[in-house]
Amino acid sequence: MMYLIVFAFLFNGCTANKVSDSLIQKSCKEASKSPGPDMIPDFEIVCIASLKENPKSQKARNLGDLTMVGANNAISNLTNVKRMVEKIIKERKYKNSLTKKLLEECLKLYSNSFKLLTSGLNYVKMRNFDKAADDFMDAGEGPAFCGLKFNGDNQQISPVKEENIVLITMFDIPKTFARDVSYEQRNNKNKKEETN
Repeated sequence: MMYLIVFAFLFNGCTANKVSDSLIQKSCKEASKSPGPDMIPDFEIVCIASLKENPKSQKARNLGDLTMVGANNAISNLTNVKRMVEKIIKERKYKNSLTKKLLEECLKLYSNSFKLLTSGLNYVKMRNFDKAADDFMDAGEGPAFCGLKFNGDNQQISPVKEENIVLITMFDIPKTFARDVSYEQRNNKNKKEETN
C-alpha cells in the first residue's frame, strides 16, 4: 500500500512538471512574437531557461502563475545587478569620476525599477494584469536609461552593459505575459457581455 502512495505522488509530480514545462515552452514561444520581445535576440531561449530555473515555475498552471514567477525572476536579477554596481562603487573599480557619477544615477534608476516591479507583482497577486503590465513596462526604463547614460558622447563604457541588456529581457517576460493575460481577461469579459 505504501508503494502505491509513493508511486501516486511521483506520478503526480512528473505530470505536473510536464504540464508546467509545456506551459513554459508555449508561453515563451508566443511571447517571443510580441512587439518588443520580437526584437530581442534569443528572447524565447532566455525566457524558457529563466522560468525553468525557478522551482516555483513547476507549480504554474496558467499564464498568470508564470507572470508571477517571471516578475520574481526580474526582481531577483535586478537585485543582483544593483549589488554588482554598489560593489563597483564601493571598491572603486570604476575608471573615473564620471563613470562613478553615472553608476550612482543607475542605482537611482534601479531603485525606481525595483519599486515598479514590486508594484507590478502586487497587481499580479490581485489579478489586475493590465496595471501590472504597465508597471513592468515602466520598470524597463531603469536599465534602458542606465545604458543610455554610457554613450559615445561621453566616451564612457558601462561596466554593467551586458547585465542591463539581460535585465531588459527579464522585465519583458512578465510584461508580455501580463499583457497577454489582460487581453484574455478583456476578451472573456466581452464574450460574457455578448451572451447576456
